[in-house]
Amino acid sequence: MLVIFDCDGVLVDSEIISAQVSSDCLNEIGVKLSADYILETYRGKSVADCIYMITEELSRLESWKDFGAAERAEQGAKFWRHVQLQTLVVCEQQLEPVKGIMTVLDYLRDKQIPFCVASNGKHEKMRMTLAKTGIMPYVQGRIFSFEDVTRGKPAPDLFLHAASTMNIPAAQAIVVEDSLTGIQAAVAAGMRPLGYCPPNHDGSENCLLPGMRKLGAEVFFAMDELLPLIFKTN
Repeated sequence: MLVIFDCDGVLVDSEIISAQVSSDCLNEIGVKLSADYILETYRGKSVADCIYMITEELSRLESWKDFGAAERAEQGAKFWRHVQLQTLVVCEQQLEPVKGIMTVLDYLRDKQIPFCVASNGKHEKMRMTLAKTGIMPYVQGRIFSFEDVTRGKPAPDLFLHAASTMNIPAAQAIVVEDSLTGIQAAVAAGMRPLGYCPPNHDGSENCLLPGMRKLGAEVFFAMDELLPLIFKTN
């Protein structure tokens, strides 16, 4: 068995921070998007996809109307880098582990069950977030990024690379994800997908729940449900 964890939203509670910072940065320049909208729309996407999507949002600005395609792409990438830098600043101040995840990691480590991290995020960001939350000692040397492969999620490349490096057959791997992109990648890799789908902060149902179930993920809503699901036998 191998357990592959996504990072943002599964190990570290960074998704809402990233969404709020993105919303604030956009609002400052006149693009009104809520943090909830960004959380739902951008969750789990690759950096390239996020840059493309944010560029499309920025293209609504009056000041962009005379930009050509190349200049829009350049300005969109520049703005996304600004958002990411601001996100890192806030994460360094506020970031915490996802509630209950440390108990899961302690159990897997104590039982000597292999686990690793595979994320569409950059190594630079994961080094900071995992260190800040105290998770780095659990996964040092077993951290995989989209930067390590040709294609990030939803392609299976990242998960297959992680399993190969860990010397575990893909069919014996379990993926813990909180995004549709990640679930798609797990299914494409022939791995068992577990979908972390916590309620929204206001208690309402996570909008990703139907999509996760449609993709075939076994869904859970809190980290204290994860270990029984990992060791569930059919």
